Amino acid sequence: MTAKLQFPAVTGLSRTTQASVTDYLRKAILSGELPAGTRLVQAELSQALNVSVTPIREALRELSTQGLVDLDAFRGAVVHTPTLAELEEIFEIRAALLPLSIQRGVYAITERELQQAELLLMQMEVESDRPRWVELNRQFHDLLYQADRSLHLKTLLQRLSDIAAIYINLSFAERPLQKESADKEHRELLAAYRSKDAVRATNISLNHINSTLEAARKVLQSH
Repeated sequence: MTAKLQFPAVTGLSRTTQASVTDYLRKAILSGELPAGTRLVQAELSQALNVSVTPIREALRELSTQGLVDLDAFRGAVVHTPTLAELEEIFEIRAALLPLSIQRGVYAITERELQQAELLLMQMEVESDRPRWVELNRQFHDLLYQADRSLHLKTLLQRLSDIAAIYINLSFAERPLQKESADKEHRELLAAYRSKDAVRATNISLNHINSTLEAARKVLQSH
């Protein structure tokens, strides 16, 4: 993908802060604003974000360590496109880790966090912009992941869900009706957390990621 990069007006980014640029690009990748396969030309990014090339270069290196960007000596930086085998491995690991996170989280989650999750869910149910919906979806799941207070487990799940987000964008782009079923599953998952039903929350979560995997698999196989 070689189309010229375009971003909405960007304000508040420090001209010397690599972390700010990394965070901005990371969100753009996860939301689908920068789809899989997009070439990330440093000069274009520098102009679009109104920062020097140095923080752009550093940000791309950091994103490569997170598995979101591939650095190639000939093509330069490109938004990572996971293979089907990689995608299946990611979902297999998530399926193994989620039950542990949920078993801890349903009893540790606070009323304030439940209210925050409810607000995110309400926004998702009325959101028609796909990149914005994907970002809200990520925030919703991250909020539930952090409920178990395990830093390392949360970090692992977040990294896996970040890479999976690339395919969630792809599958939703080609199968928009999947959003409706996902919203329904999210509502059921939140209800299970509210009732502290770890078994139900685990079953809903595993069914949810399996259906997402199946949708992404069909999209990949059709290309």
